[in-house]
Amino acid sequence: LVIFNLVQTIGFYGFASWVPVLLASEGLTFAKSLQYAFVIAIVNPIGPVAAMAAADRFERKTQIAVLALAIAAAGLVFARARVPAAILLAGASVAFLNAWFSSIFHSYQAELFPTRVRARAIGFVYSWSRLSAVFAGFVISAILRAYGTAGVFAAIAAAMAVAALAVGLLGPRSTNVELEALGAE
Repeated sequence: LVIFNLVQTIGFYGFASWVPVLLASEGLTFAKSLQYAFVIAIVNPIGPVAAMAAADRFERKTQIAVLALAIAAAGLVFARARVPAAILLAGASVAFLNAWFSSIFHSYQAELFPTRVRARAIGFVYSWSRLSAVFAGFVISAILRAYGTAGVFAAIAAAMAVAALAVGLLGPRSTNVELEALGAE
């Protein structure tokens, strides 16, 4: 979860926080890029609803890995989109997937630790996300300056691929496993 939290922040906030700047760097006026960012952000509440519906139907670690890869793919499509409908559809897809992803991974994280250490353990692993958030803006801006929007989304895709691998390969199953039994592993 330390590895996961270090990289997922780049993928999650690299898109959500930078949409207007990324769109403006592609030639849209800043006002138009803010308008697009607003429309894209409207889908955010739908992600947790999808997470709620899928939470116990599918293994959470698998959902996290698949969602991370889907975010990477949708982000790469967004980077290449040039017409308004494609920009909005790809951007809304990333926002929706990010919201679902966040809901599932916070639940998953909480399930992995026994009750007696859960709060401290989650605080420790999640603190790596906050640490990487300190540097994510600097990294994204440097990549944008050097490689453009396509470079930013390549970095976001790479970060999400590492997140998918970290949880997919190293994370234990948690769905339909008793919480205390899981935390004892």
